[in-house]
Amino acid sequence: MNKDIKTILTIKNPWWQSKIAVPETPPTERDVVQEVENNLTTGRALLLIGPRQSGKTTAMLQVIRHLLTFVDPFTIVYAPMDTLKDISIHDVITTHQELTAKTKKIYYFFDEIHYDRNWSVHLKTLVDARKEHYYCATGSSSTLLLKDATESGVGRFLFKSIFPLSFREYTSMTGVKPNLTFSLQNDIGQMLNKEMLLLSELQRLEPVFQRYLLMGGFPAQLSQTYDLSSWQSNLRQNYVSLTIYKDVLSRYEVRDPGILEDLLYLVSEKTSLPLSYDSIAESFHITLETARTYLNYLEAAGLLVTCEYFTKNVLKRARRNKKFYLIDPGFNAALSYETTLSDALTSKNVEAAVAVYVSSYLRRQTGLLHPPLFYWKEKHEVDFIVQFAGKIIAIEVKYKKDIEENDLNGIREFMENFKLETGIVITKNIFERRITKGKKLFLIPAPVFLAGLSE
Repeated sequence: MNKDIKTILTIKNPWWQSKIAVPETPPTERDVVQEVENNLTTGRALLLIGPRQSGKTTAMLQVIRHLLTFVDPFTIVYAPMDTLKDISIHDVITTHQELTAKTKKIYYFFDEIHYDRNWSVHLKTLVDARKEHYYCATGSSSTLLLKDATESGVGRFLFKSIFPLSFREYTSMTGVKPNLTFSLQNDIGQMLNKEMLLLSELQRLEPVFQRYLLMGGFPAQLSQTYDLSSWQSNLRQNYVSLTIYKDVLSRYEVRDPGILEDLLYLVSEKTSLPLSYDSIAESFHITLETARTYLNYLEAAGLLVTCEYFTKNVLKRARRNKKFYLIDPGFNAALSYETTLSDALTSKNVEAAVAVYVSSYLRRQTGLLHPPLFYWKEKHEVDFIVQFAGKIIAIEVKYKKDIEENDLNGIREFMENFKLETGIVITKNIFERRITKGKKLFLIPAPVFLAGLSE
């Protein structure tokens, strides 16, 4: 077994053999690469969490590329734990020392660390005993990793979520860098003053946005050429099925794995509609608790974003139905086998893209891995309610050319009930301030909103 570890580590760390050997990675880097590098001196282990093939390993290898320009190559260790099955991270460290005789200021990178069943205990021990070393790891199941970390790694681990490319990242990586930047905390109305710039920005972004809605944001599509059918097949097989059968089933007990796939198809079909656990349980002939558990597994694997009912009454929130969104708009097209953007698919994917990006925005603002995202529904409905830093923001998605007064009943009703002065309406091509029954609404096209929303 020790011989096998040595062979794999030697192959995966070619810079031990030649100082000019570096990992093959895309030239464009996401912001997370800089965030990982900023963590080099914190004295805590950094865990990158996200769904399969969302860019965790690429970010890690890009950091290694940077390190190789100024540190001893023998002090950098990359360990693919999914290949080194049944091997602990202690085994990796011992083998590295045998191969290189290096023991001081080592940079350890453990890919898919959860394949070491006792990873959290082992990593905690290392962080406590050898604080001069640097530890970075990736994992696919956020719930499982958080559970393990809570039990043994409090205060010793930092977590960073990595998801498929947001539209902002997608545009930058395809060469159409956004010209506008704004925050939900600032008055978007200020940006609406720049009418000519907004019009120009919309024209630049629209073709890329249509492709994003159909293909989604998983980075692999940008590193090689795919036709749409091949890419959608790839999404179904290597992103959905493999996530379920490799990541979920390897760590959770699931009696009927087929139900997990069927649940994803259901979520895709019913995007934007509240779903009840009771109806799901009845449809799939499973218990209420099983329905709840299976959806939690899919969220833990990074395939879903959950949207809860907005109310200050916790019990009422628990009783109300939830909305679920697939983590990437390309999934909806792939799971429905649609190769063109129908009006229904477009509307569904725009709302899903907003859900995922607002959720990501909340993670950056709050530091939470699973910040709560809400919707509201009484007589009318509001798609998203964002709450942080003592502020409530209502966001309604109306991806259409003409916005009538009746289209604004929901957000206006919510603003009246909660005494809000402003709200945001995501449109197809309209950008304007609109005063309706004393309420100020900012209408902004979806491509501009998704490309411009930043910290």
